[in-house]
Amino acid sequence: MLQAGVNRKEEYYNIMIDEIEKMETITSELLFISKPLTDNKKMESILDMVHDVVVLLQPQAKMKNIHIEYSVSRHESVFCDRSQIKQVLINLVKNAIEAMEESGKIYLTSTSSDTHVEISIIDEGPGIPDEIIHKLGEPFFTTKQSGTGLGIMITKQILERHQAFLEIEAKEQVGSTFRIIFPLSNK
Repeated sequence: MLQAGVNRKEEYYNIMIDEIEKMETITSELLFISKPLTDNKKMESILDMVHDVVVLLQPQAKMKNIHIEYSVSRHESVFCDRSQIKQVLINLVKNAIEAMEESGKIYLTSTSSDTHVEISIIDEGPGIPDEIIHKLGEPFFTTKQSGTGLGIMITKQILERHQAFLEIEAKEQVGSTFRIIFPLSNK
């Protein structure tokens, strides 16, 4: 259409840029799935990882008037590959930011017991309807207009490699809690 000399060039450029960004997102997520993950596991501070993720995503959250707060013990740590668990946290916090249609807060907390360490990401978004909660993590299932449906699937794969798992608690209209649970046997 541009070659044909259509006058609405700006509109077409914007569409092309949006579509290229979508392709880039899908390609990078597919590459992440296909590449063999390294196994650089050691004891890592949860506080340090959460802090890094909050610093990274705070600007994106501020654009939607969302505040990210965290309350994580300085002493809690998990045996993990730092970059992979940071990727999990990034996926979950980004999902929370994108899910929230209005301003509000996202809370990151951690707790530990004799058997496990838990990191929770709690948002004040619209919640997740019961009929789709079981579909989260299926390849290419997404509720977002520009989503790929690969983020939760990648998150679950990474957590499986760490003998950890993702628990989703959704109150249909009050927000959601995504819990990452690491067994202490990993230590």
